[in-house]
Amino acid sequence: MILSKDNLKNLLSSLVNALLVTLLFTISYKFYNINIITQNVEDIGFDVIDKFIINTRKVKIDAPYTFVLDIDDKFMKVNKLYDEDNETTYGYLLPRDKLAKIIKKIDVFFKTKANDNKPKAIFLDYDFSFSSMPYGKELSKEDIEFLNILKKPRDYIIIIPKTSKYNFIQDSNDTQIQQLIKDKKIVFASVGLLDSYDNSVRRYPTYEILKEKNGTKKAYINVSVLMWWIIRKNSIPTIKDINNTFKYSNDVIANRIRIKSNEEIKEEENYTITYSYWQNYIRMSANCELNTTKIKFYKNSIIIVGSTYSKNNDKFYILNVFGNKKLSGVELHANILQTLLLLNDQTNRLSLPISATIIFILYFIISFLVSKVIKSLKISNKGLDTLITILLNIIILFSISSFLLIKYNLWFNWFIAFILFEVEELIDFIKDITPKFIDKIKK
Repeated sequence: MILSKDNLKNLLSSLVNALLVTLLFTISYKFYNINIITQNVEDIGFDVIDKFIINTRKVKIDAPYTFVLDIDDKFMKVNKLYDEDNETTYGYLLPRDKLAKIIKKIDVFFKTKANDNKPKAIFLDYDFSFSSMPYGKELSKEDIEFLNILKKPRDYIIIIPKTSKYNFIQDSNDTQIQQLIKDKKIVFASVGLLDSYDNSVRRYPTYEILKEKNGTKKAYINVSVLMWWIIRKNSIPTIKDINNTFKYSNDVIANRIRIKSNEEIKEEENYTITYSYWQNYIRMSANCELNTTKIKFYKNSIIIVGSTYSKNNDKFYILNVFGNKKLSGVELHANILQTLLLLNDQTNRLSLPISATIIFILYFIISFLVSKVIKSLKISNKGLDTLITILLNIIILFSISSFLLIKYNLWFNWFIAFILFEVEELIDFIKDITPKFIDKIKK
């Protein structure tokens, strides 16, 4: 079959255009981690897929459950921690006797009703830098009650946030506490999260370097990474383990958080239970009875205790491209853990050879077919030609990117490819109108 002159011309034009776009993509691929690319292209591409594909897609992971025990508005009211104006009655630090009672409730439950279905760890998402007495030096009776509960023997690990060089648990003179720390029954972890250029949290660091009380510096593993390791490897990792397993914290793709909305919220008089589109993740008011959910769900699980009440200050902006949405720190840590469990470590980017091949084939086909369709329909409007090409580009690229991310956990940024396609379209448009524009000037 011999191609007509017009077809041959379109074929060669499409081939050149596809090569140009592929070359531009290859160059841009090497600079995805530069701030200006991250700000204006990389994050936007993922945000759109997150909003329309990931957020409300149910995912069941082959992993134990994650439970968040919420210090929420209902817990605050039941425990008389709100006044008549719904203002907190205790100041900055949540009374530590309340935390002690929650841990005691968990301990009793797993010693009696759920002895064979114990969790692997409990993470207490609170600041323990100082005691609750003035100047943070002396221990209050609530602090002592809390420390006495921590000293109780249990089969699961207690994870404590490390937020500054001070930590009244880590600095305790109590020999039992120090032995538990030495035996890694009490473990300290970083709770730091990374802000993007727009103050939106999209990714997490794998560890954080913090200054110690003696002036030295020490690396603390991110709490979600630590919890993932405890579940998957059944041990406490070292920084060397983390460095050998994970990419650098500043990789804008590898450490990206996938955040899912709530699928269902059950409201009772004194407590709330929230089910996420992450099928392994359940939140319940901390005053809710643990046997409200199936006991077998607790086996090898992670239990997180943290504040989600409406006036809690531990909140972060997420997904800024579509407007500000706030999540509490404890919800973010739970979503990071689910992301890690889904991926079994981090998101990987589609390799350059495969990405470039997709770009080349896709743009060659689109460019050639659109020319044929426009010609067969006898459409002479260049603007309509461009509009059809743009729509095809968006639909096909977005579909490919979504499929690769959901099916294979590979990130292919459809938005970068789309921009490059439109750059080439703009070049073609300028080439078309330039002679006409020059003719008008001459006339």
